[in-house]
Amino acid sequence: MAGRRPTIVDVAERAGVSRQTVSRAMNDMAGISPATRSRVLEAAKELSYRPSRFGRGLVEQGPITVGLVVQDLSNAYFAELGAAVVRACVPYGWNVVLAEADNALVPEDVARELARRVDAIVGYGMLHGDLRGATGMPVVRIDGTAEQCQEMGIIELVFPGATADLVAHLRRAGVHRPVVMDLAGDAEPGTRARALAAALAPLAESGEVPIHKAHDRVGHVEALQEVLEVGADALVAFNDELAVRLLRALRTMGVEVPGRLRVVGLDGLEIGSLVTPELTTLSIDIDAIAAQAVALVAGMLEGRIPLTGQEAHRVVPYRLEVRASA
Repeated sequence: MAGRRPTIVDVAERAGVSRQTVSRAMNDMAGISPATRSRVLEAAKELSYRPSRFGRGLVEQGPITVGLVVQDLSNAYFAELGAAVVRACVPYGWNVVLAEADNALVPEDVARELARRVDAIVGYGMLHGDLRGATGMPVVRIDGTAEQCQEMGIIELVFPGATADLVAHLRRAGVHRPVVMDLAGDAEPGTRARALAAALAPLAESGEVPIHKAHDRVGHVEALQEVLEVGADALVAFNDELAVRLLRALRTMGVEVPGRLRVVGLDGLEIGSLVTPELTTLSIDIDAIAAQAVALVAGMLEGRIPLTGQEAHRVVPYRLEVRASA
C-alpha cells in the first residue's frame, strides 16, 4: 500500500471480514458482535484508515473537509476562532463545517456525529472519548493539556509568562486586594479561575485571592457590589466578554476605572479595544491558534506528523496587553 491511501478493502482484508462489516463497525451500527467491531477498528487503526465522508467508499472525493466543534458561536471568542480557522484553511483549499456543542440536544455527541462527515476534527473543549468513525482521522483539541497528546493532537494555551507580567504590572500600580470573577455555573470555581487566583496570590495581603461568581449576561451590578464591599482594588474577569459587561456596569454605578477598581480581561478579543476605557487583557493570538491547528491537521493527513504523541503537541502563549482599564 506504499504511496496510496488505505481503503475499506484493505481494512476488510486485514480484519478478515467483508466490506459491509467494516462499514457497520466504522459507523457503530447494529448487526455485528463487539469482538468483530473491535477487530475491525484495530485493523483500521493499524492501517491509519480514514473512511471517506458522505457515503464511505465513493471513488471520487472532493476537497478535504475539516469539522470545527466550538461551544457557542454567540460567544465572540468562538466566532473569532471559527473565522480564523476558515482563513487558515483557505491556502489548502479545504472546506470547514462548524458545529456548536452547547446548543446541541446532546453536546457529548456533536464531535462523534461530525466525525462521520469530515476528514479531520478540530475542537475546543469538546468531549472526545471514543469518536466512532474517527479511527485514523486527525483530531486536534484546542486548549488541551500536554498529557492529552497521547490521545490526540493538542494546541496548549499557556498562561505563566503573561500572568507573571500581569502581577508585576499590578504591583507597580499598588494593587493589594485583587479578586477573580469567575462565570456562574458550577458551585466550585473553574480551572481557569483557580489558576488566575493562584497567579495573583503574591499581590494579596492575605496571600489568598477570593473568587467571586457572575452570570455572563445579568446581575453584574450585584456581583460588583460584593467585590467593592470586600475592598477589592483590581478585578480579573474570566474572559473579555464578561470584563466588558462589568466595565459597563461599573460605569452605570459611577465607579471610576482604573481609579477605584482596575479591570483586566482574558483572551484579547476585538471588543476589548472598542470600550472606554480600553480593556487591559491577557491576550492570545487566535490566528496563531488556528494556524497551528490547521498545520497539525495537514501534517497528519500527509503522514508527516503522527496522530498522537509529543510531535502532535503545540504551544501558544498568552501575553499581557496593557490598556487604560488597568
